[in-house]
Amino acid sequence: MFAMDPVGRTRVGAGLLSRRPCMAGHKMCTMMIAISAAAISAATVDAQAGFVSVAATSNIFGAGHSIAPDPGSYGPGTLPPFIELAAGTGRSITFDTVTGEVSCLTRLGWYNGPDGGTYATGDTDILSFNGISGITHASSTMFLAGVFTDGTVPEGLAPERQNATFASTALSWAPQLFQSFFIGDGLTGTGSGSVQVFHIPDSATRLYLGFADAYGFGDPVGLPGSYNDNSGWLDVGYTVVPAPTTLAIAASACAFAARRRR
Repeated sequence: MFAMDPVGRTRVGAGLLSRRPCMAGHKMCTMMIAISAAAISAATVDAQAGFVSVAATSNIFGAGHSIAPDPGSYGPGTLPPFIELAAGTGRSITFDTVTGEVSCLTRLGWYNGPDGGTYATGDTDILSFNGISGITHASSTMFLAGVFTDGTVPEGLAPERQNATFASTALSWAPQLFQSFFIGDGLTGTGSGSVQVFHIPDSATRLYLGFADAYGFGDPVGLPGSYNDNSGWLDVGYTVVPAPTTLAIAASACAFAARRRR
């Protein structure tokens, strides 16, 4: 049994010394439980989850456009699929499952999983185009990539290219709008590790999923293209979580209660 002494310190195995501190503590505990329950309920209701299939021909540089581009020749592929994002700030997305295989050159049977492979040149060095940034990776090709957009058509100068060489080991990323970024299997390792958290730009309304491809994957450097010889697909399960405002309220209430009991 727990009881409060006259100055608010907790003692174990003691009788009740005062009803008022105990009643105040009881009411505060009840309030905290109610707020915590509401917070958990709100977080459960507000979370957005789903699945999307991403064909190997999905051209990430077509994000936000009506036609897939082919500045590097050898085929524009197809427009990338996208996830509609509910409005909000402080949002993040995780990828619960990413399964399947894709090929960058079907006739040679070059297939790899979502984290990419070492086919062709073994590295990626693709330039930006039409408002969507390019991307580089020193040891992987044909990995699952993403781009956040805000509903406007990308154009003009693109954000800085991401060097994604060590992206698969990071616990979290905060990409810019219109910046291509590495997703892979969404884990800190290939097929294992911690779930990575991708922070969503506040003005983003869509997340496009696809692949960064080019002749020789851009090596030494090149423009997007070469999608027409790709095959296969990835099945992607995701969860979008909004800012935990209700959880923050519950945490504040807990802190307030702790101060009152001192």
